[in-house]
Amino acid sequence: MSRKMLKFSALTIVLSILLTVFSSCGKNEKKHFVMRTYSTFGEESDLAAYSEIITEYTKDHKNVTINDTTTTQSNSYKMALSIASTYRGANSPDVVYFSSMKDMSELSDFFMTVDEIRADYPKFAAGISEAAIDSAAADDGGRYCIPVRGDWQGIVVNAALFRSSKLRIPETWEDIVRAASHFQKGDVYLFANSLDDSSALMEYLVRGLGGVKSVNSAMEGNPDNCWTQVLEAVEQLDEMRAFPSMPQEAFDYLVSKSDLKNTSQDQLPSAVDLYNSGKAAILLIDNTMCGSINTDIDSQYIAMPQLGTVTSEQTTTAASDYSTSVEPGPLYPKFTANTLPPTQAPNSGSGQTTSVSSYQTGATNALPVSPSDDEEDKSATENGLYVNFSEGFYITKKAYYDSDKREDILDFVEAFIKEQNCIKLCGGEHRVPALASISADSEDKLTDKSNIYNAVIKSVQSADTFIVTTQIHENQFFWNHCSMAVAYMSKGILTKDQALRLISDTQITVADVSKERR
Repeated sequence: MSRKMLKFSALTIVLSILLTVFSSCGKNEKKHFVMRTYSTFGEESDLAAYSEIITEYTKDHKNVTINDTTTTQSNSYKMALSIASTYRGANSPDVVYFSSMKDMSELSDFFMTVDEIRADYPKFAAGISEAAIDSAAADDGGRYCIPVRGDWQGIVVNAALFRSSKLRIPETWEDIVRAASHFQKGDVYLFANSLDDSSALMEYLVRGLGGVKSVNSAMEGNPDNCWTQVLEAVEQLDEMRAFPSMPQEAFDYLVSKSDLKNTSQDQLPSAVDLYNSGKAAILLIDNTMCGSINTDIDSQYIAMPQLGTVTSEQTTTAASDYSTSVEPGPLYPKFTANTLPPTQAPNSGSGQTTSVSSYQTGATNALPVSPSDDEEDKSATENGLYVNFSEGFYITKKAYYDSDKREDILDFVEAFIKEQNCIKLCGGEHRVPALASISADSEDKLTDKSNIYNAVIKSVQSADTFIVTTQIHENQFFWNHCSMAVAYMSKGILTKDQALRLISDTQITVADVSKERR
C-alpha cells in the first residue's frame, strides 16, 4: 500500500472516531426550549410553594426556561376565556393547571389522557390515587386531569355534648328531630351554621333523598319534589330554633328592621366559635375551617341522616334510650327512608336511597352523605367521602408530540406530585393530597394537631372512589342562591313556594319574587 493511501486511511479512521464522539455528545445534550405553563396557583397561600417547586425543577433541567402565566382562582375565568383560543396559536401552552374541565368539548382535541401517556410511560403519575384521577375525569370518560390536591367537606358532631344530653349521635332523621327538640330547651343550637350558610346542608338533604339527579333538577331550572320536602324540613327545624341567628345587615337593602324576626344587630359568633364553645352540637365543615376547630372536643364524623317520618310507634319504643321525648309529627308524611318520591317511577334508579344505618360513626369514617342508587351517583362509597379533586394538570397534545419537549414536560408534572411537593401545596388550607399513600413522617407533619384532618387523610388513602360534591367553582352562584332563598324564607320574607322559585331561577332576585302575590 502506498504512503498516500496509508495517510488517507488513517485520516478516515480519525474522522469516523470524531463523528462518533460528536454524535454521541449530541444525543446526551438536550435541546433548549421555552416551556409555557398556565396555572391558578396565584393565591397567597400557594404562590410561594409553587414558585419554589419551579425553581427546584429548573435547577435540574437547565435546558428549560419556564414562561409561566399564573392567576388566582377568583380570576380563573379570564384564563378560561383565553385557554381555548391560544391552543391553535404559536404561543399555545404546554402544561395547564386549571379547574377540572368536565364538560369542555375540545378536551380530546387539545389534551392527552393519562392512559394515552401511560401507553408510552407506564409509570407516569404512578403516585397519584386512581380514585382521584377517576373523580376528575371529563364527561366523555377521558382522564385528562392529573390532580394534586382536593378540597373536602362534611359534618362533625360534638360527641361529648350528645352523651351528656343522653342523646344518640344522629343516625336517623328521628335522631335529628329529637336532638333539636332537646337542645332548644337549653342554650345550645343543633347546628352551628346559620341558614345564610346552608348550601352544604341543602345538598346533603336533597342528594340523600333524591340523588344527584334531584340536585341537577334545580340547577336545570325545574326542582323536583325532593326540594319541597327539604325546604319543609329546614322550615320546621328553624321553628325549633335549630339554627343560630343571622346578621341583620344581610337583609337591610330589602326590608325594614321591624319586618325581621330573630335577627341580631350585634356581632355574631362564627359557626366554628359556636361549636368550639359548646353552644352548637353539629358543625358543617370544610377544609378551610379545619385548623380552627378545638382539638380537645371529641369530634366525630357522621353521615347526614335521610329525611323520614317520625311516628308515634318510633317515639314510644325509643323513649327509654333518650332523656327527652318529641311530639310525633308529620315531618314528611309522604316519605319514609328508602322510598321513591311520588313524582318518580319505581325502578327508575333516580330517587331510591340507601339506608344511613349502614354508616358507622366515628373519626375514621369521614365525610357524610346518604348516597342514592342514582346512576349518576356512581362515585358514592361506603364511607361517604365528599372529596372534590376539582383541579389539576393538563398536558397539551402539541407539547407531548414534540420529542424535544416531551420528557421534560412529564418531569415538570411529576415534580408537583412528588410527596414532599404535593404536601407543600396542601397544608395551608388543609387540603388532601391526591397521593395513593404518604409516609408516616409526612403524615405527621401534614396532620399535626388536627385529629379531624388526620381522619380525612386516612379515609382518602383507603377509598376506591369518592362522592364528588356539586358545589364546585362553576356552581357556586347556584348554591349561594339556595342559601339566600332559605335565609329569606326563615325571615318570613319569602314563602316556601317563593323560595323554591328563587332556587329554580338564578336570574331573578329576592325582590322580584317577594313582590309577587302571596
